[in-house]
Amino acid sequence: MSFKLENTEKYLRQYTESLLDNAIVEVARKDRTRYYPSRPVTTNITSSGSLQESLKLKEKKGTSVLELNIEGNSYAEQIDEGTSSTEVSKDKLIQWIKNKRGFKDLNGKLVNLSDTAKINRIATVISKSLKLKGIYPTRFLSDLVETKLKELNSIDKPIVLDIEQDIDNVLNKLGYKKTNNTFTIQTKRISNVNNN
Repeated sequence: MSFKLENTEKYLRQYTESLLDNAIVEVARKDRTRYYPSRPVTTNITSSGSLQESLKLKEKKGTSVLELNIEGNSYAEQIDEGTSSTEVSKDKLIQWIKNKRGFKDLNGKLVNLSDTAKINRIATVISKSLKLKGIYPTRFLSDLVETKLKELNSIDKPIVLDIEQDIDNVLNKLGYKKTNNTFTIQTKRISNVNNN
């Protein structure tokens, strides 16, 4: 049995688009603080912008199922949930440091990006730390989803509207017949054939 679910699909599309927009904002937020054993660090999640640019809405519509997904770079989940150990090449870390304009050392001083030896040392230290300690969770997606899930509490409204707008089809599929704006269903009485 299939129903017309235009209002429900519209509601879910708007919800998912809003979730995507909020995720993009969360990646760029500059006031996110992560608490490391050495010190708290307040910075945005993105350095190159590729994570932010990778976040897209993917829609698949089958005959009776609408599937809406937000997809992005594979490491987004690791940044969100954290890891116990992560291996990243030194070259990627060097590039990350250079992309992160205003990169500061442990003393809070800006690193001179033209000092190749210092950037090499920092990348080596970060690489070892990631392998031993992993990535601290940011929960930038988890917190967002938890907050946005509350909005799904009102999904009953578009569902009810869809049923109201498609009630004739719903009742017909359930076996009712419509005659002059009145629905009736034929019932049959089965008598007991064993009258012993």
